[in-house]
Amino acid sequence: MTRLTNLLATLVAATHVAGQQTSSIKIPIDDVKTRPLVRDVFGYSIEPIWVNAYTDNPKAAKLLGAIGDITGKPPPIRVGGNTADQTYQHARLPSGHDWDAIQGELSTVQQFNVTSAWYGAWADYFPAGTDLIYSLNFRANESGWANAVAQAEAVHTALGEKLIMFELGNEIDHFINKGWRGADWGVERYIDQFRNLTGQIVASDWYQEMPETQRPKFQAGVFADPPWVPDQHDEIDDFSIENLTTLATDRGRVGGIVEREQDKAIIGSYAMHLYPQSTCDTARCKTDDNSVRHRMRLDLLSDHMVLWQNVSQYAPQVAAADRAGAPLIMGETNSVSCSGRSGISDTFGAALWTVDYVLLGASLGLEKNYFHLGAQSEYSAFTPAGGYELKNETLAAGIRPNWYSHYFVAKVVASSEDLAAPYRIAALGGDANSSSLSGYAVYSGAAADKTKPRLDKLVFLDMGVWNGTEGLSNPSTLSATDGTMFSEGTRPNRTLNIATSWCAGRNATVTRLLGLGTNAKSNVTVSGVAFDPESGDMVGEETKESVKVGEDGAVTITMRRAEAVLLEMEDATSCGPSPPPTSAAVSTHNSVGRYVASVLCVTGLMLLL
Repeated sequence: MTRLTNLLATLVAATHVAGQQTSSIKIPIDDVKTRPLVRDVFGYSIEPIWVNAYTDNPKAAKLLGAIGDITGKPPPIRVGGNTADQTYQHARLPSGHDWDAIQGELSTVQQFNVTSAWYGAWADYFPAGTDLIYSLNFRANESGWANAVAQAEAVHTALGEKLIMFELGNEIDHFINKGWRGADWGVERYIDQFRNLTGQIVASDWYQEMPETQRPKFQAGVFADPPWVPDQHDEIDDFSIENLTTLATDRGRVGGIVEREQDKAIIGSYAMHLYPQSTCDTARCKTDDNSVRHRMRLDLLSDHMVLWQNVSQYAPQVAAADRAGAPLIMGETNSVSCSGRSGISDTFGAALWTVDYVLLGASLGLEKNYFHLGAQSEYSAFTPAGGYELKNETLAAGIRPNWYSHYFVAKVVASSEDLAAPYRIAALGGDANSSSLSGYAVYSGAAADKTKPRLDKLVFLDMGVWNGTEGLSNPSTLSATDGTMFSEGTRPNRTLNIATSWCAGRNATVTRLLGLGTNAKSNVTVSGVAFDPESGDMVGEETKESVKVGEDGAVTITMRRAEAVLLEMEDATSCGPSPPPTSAAVSTHNSVGRYVASVLCVTGLMLLL
């Protein structure tokens, strides 16, 4: 505890050194375009083959429970991924176990065999109130989806009301490349098969016997390739939420998957996947001389304008989902596909990117984000057990910096009041929208009809790169990727002069996401709070910090390069007329031409495990 307190004091003191930069930011209060910021905006996706590794260990339950204690709603969990379409249910297995993997290793597994008892083995693991999504095997349609229908009943029997949705397959737009569908596989064929399988499940006795409000719905889509990236694998490239919901074909069929009310009634959400960088999809990133050029760089991941390019492409997909009557979620995501890349995915820079990504997505209408987990994956926020070999090193159980991004976001979405509706969020423009600085305003009472909101919280992230010389190692990460390139001079800081609608003389509390540098892998805290990497227990005490609101709502705060701050009004009630609307308002991001070529290369690659 003393070490953590001393570390925090050192980090906060560092904000007063030379290298000052000043940014002036006006916060809009009238006519604000906002989107809901739900309490469970941040969730996890777990590969079926890795579920037992997490649920056989109490760490994940402790960590997820810590989030629920803050937000009042535990993080949602999706059990799905590449091995979902390789999962087959059996009455019993020759080994006598509840599950067996053929060829064992995740990267080479050909089949994941389970019994109905497997679902029950982890049914009660997650904190009370956790919403669960289960991905059925959509590949195996040779027997009319008998396997998936059996899975659906067994999963519901085990999970009960915790199961809120089924998902049909994983990254179905890659089924031709995998040899699982023919050359005619496209949105129209998908709709026919979606209706076939969902129709069988909905017609099942167990489904019909449930009260309508308790019946699990279905998550549609589950596409890997983002809208701006041409499909690299399949002959037909029409998989998008726009096409799925508003399909018009040569046969004159219009209306897509929601042209029938019975389809619309059972769809709870639409899903797409995003990985901005990849360890295994080099075809998209070749130079003119055809040599492979990986675009896996921490400075690209940390750049807010690159993130804006990545996420803004989903705006038309969000609009299509809205028109269809269900939200769009990022159903599987992380920093680098194919299990991540140590030195990028497990750094403090990735933690800052994660916060920026979740809040930016929410401001554009992506309701939830499910960050993929593997018990031995380099991008996992936490790993349950150690003693395993990876790339010629033996790694320990651990917690990586991107876990702290989740804890920080929990502080952002938490409320001390019983709000009638979720917070709403807007991305800020002006100085709070650049490659190195991003900002978000969180409101209550800001409805879609543009009624006057109340500004409750502000989040700012300095995304500038600062590579330090401390906190470079973490026994749960590869030592071969510990930092070797360091920034020169003294770590810069910036002062934010913020014009708010808050009342003069009142206090705003400050929460900081702190790290020793963009390249740091350890010694990360959220205002002094840390978590034991072995047990998952919370350690350290939260350091109280506040700033006083000046005249006309002026707030000044200093932050270091590569840091995130949350400002929360202790009493956000109205104190008179609001300031006039500002032009530095919501979603005024501008495209940056020099990033376009790299973004098309690094944007949204699929998970190939």
